[in-house]
Amino acid sequence: MATTTFKNADSILSVTLRKNQFSAEENSFIGRVTRNTVTLENLIASISKKNEGVSPYMIQHVANLLGDEMLSACQNAKAVDVLGLGTLYISVAGSVSGENPGESSIPGFKLNFTPSSRAQEAVDSLKVDKVIIADSSPVIDRIINTFNQNEERNLMKGKSVKITGTKLKLLGDDAGIWFAPLDSEGNVNKDKTTWVQVGKETVSSNKPKTLEFYVPDSLSEGNYKIVIRTRYCSGDKELKPLASAVSKTVTVAA
Repeated sequence: MATTTFKNADSILSVTLRKNQFSAEENSFIGRVTRNTVTLENLIASISKKNEGVSPYMIQHVANLLGDEMLSACQNAKAVDVLGLGTLYISVAGSVSGENPGESSIPGFKLNFTPSSRAQEAVDSLKVDKVIIADSSPVIDRIINTFNQNEERNLMKGKSVKITGTKLKLLGDDAGIWFAPLDSEGNVNKDKTTWVQVGKETVSSNKPKTLEFYVPDSLSEGNYKIVIRTRYCSGDKELKPLASAVSKTVTVAA
């Protein structure tokens, strides 16, 4: 029979910052809290320490019963109040398309959680113990028009271009190079449907320090920023989140 060990969990609150490539502000970051998971056994150990005489095995039994009942409610398409800490509810997993969408058009379901005000208040006063600034993003140094006397950032439709920098190699099925039009303030248009992707078949060099490809013929003349997205880290190692780099403004001519 397996032995269950009940012990407390100790951890610190650390936040990892990554540069926000799509912000107009130069020093803008996206923060991610390092996840330190407290297990059911950790919680039971804490309860037992604060409440002498309460059997940890009885707490575990009741917790398992509550968990089973909550899952049963979800299986019956119910939203569940999770011990007053928030609501676990069902939502559609993705967009629904079709001229006359019906039951078969629903892509599936997923569970979401909305914290209660009590739960939110519990974290409002937290203080950060450590901040980590991570830079796994590709870096663009130069953009060279190799067709026209190596002129920088003045590109031509259908002609070759070279980008030099670091961590540029395209890795991952969703990696790629895009020409993103600019908004009225000269920043990348956030509507990604307006971006024009470079055909992967036109990428002639795909290396960590060099990318070479052809400017899409379908581009309209004007100003763009080049967006590179990749999961490359080093060697054949892939990053879990996509890393991005956004170039300075380039001009595309016929």
